[in-house]
Amino acid sequence: MIAAIGAFDGFHKGHRELFSRAREMAAQRQDSWGVITFSPHPQSFLNGKTFMMLFTEKEKDFIASKLGIPELVRLPFTRALAELSPEEFIECLEERYFLQGVVIGEDFRFGKGRSGDARRMELLASQKGWEVAVVPPVVVGENKVSSSFIRTMVLAGDVVDAAELLGYPFFLSGRVVHGEGRGRELGIPTANLCMPLEKVVPERGVYSGAVLSDSRLFSAAVNVGYNPTFEGQRALRVEAHLLDYEGDIYNKEIEIFFFRRIRNEMRFSDVKELISRIKTDLAETRNDWDRWSGSLFEWLVRDGQEICTTGSRKH
Repeated sequence: MIAAIGAFDGFHKGHRELFSRAREMAAQRQDSWGVITFSPHPQSFLNGKTFMMLFTEKEKDFIASKLGIPELVRLPFTRALAELSPEEFIECLEERYFLQGVVIGEDFRFGKGRSGDARRMELLASQKGWEVAVVPPVVVGENKVSSSFIRTMVLAGDVVDAAELLGYPFFLSGRVVHGEGRGRELGIPTANLCMPLEKVVPERGVYSGAVLSDSRLFSAAVNVGYNPTFEGQRALRVEAHLLDYEGDIYNKEIEIFFFRRIRNEMRFSDVKELISRIKTDLAETRNDWDRWSGSLFEWLVRDGQEICTTGSRKH
């Protein structure tokens, strides 16, 4: 197997260069290829504090299917693994996987204290007879594509530029749970998402986006915040109003995709003012659907999944 190796907190355009190189090497050798990553993410294990993930393990499986990754292998990241020297780490790979080649990023580090770098990998892997490819960083505009930079963008609410570096819209996935029912009382019901605390969530505000539920894609206005117009303390929540949706969505597993941040979270003087603003948000959401839904649809059907949109487009 030819393996692209890395921590991979999600898969962005830089990672896709590694995958493309691994695919090419595998074709040349008439071999298989795949991705070797770590679980949990090394930073969550070594820092001793909660690591905010761009994507959960389940979400990474979802993305991998869209990118055509044939095999996604998770190497358990334990204290014992962290203490391995670079030489011992290579031995560990050799024992676990039948490798003929490895593909890494230029900034890849491995072994105790991150003491191994790309040059060390080339030396050690060549001693095993493995082919090695070191891929330089990908730059989009003036920005080096990295998970940490994308995480910063998402936390700031800049989901448009984050999508440019990811190659697809940032998204959250989880199960729909009951909220306070206030949206339904206002005639604008929402799907409240239950998700892990360590998952990165965009800056508070209202976003245009889309929701994938039961292989159907819907235009959606997404609110991230605390609902400050109403009294009482509450936890941060992510809730989406699906346009043109009919039926019961509770307890369903969904994905919420973020297209654009429409506005900041706001406190309104009364419910009438709130509803008026929501209507404006929904109009902007419909406009953004026309702009971005096509590319999202094409990304979603790459693995042959049948998707139906609210516009009745099918694959």
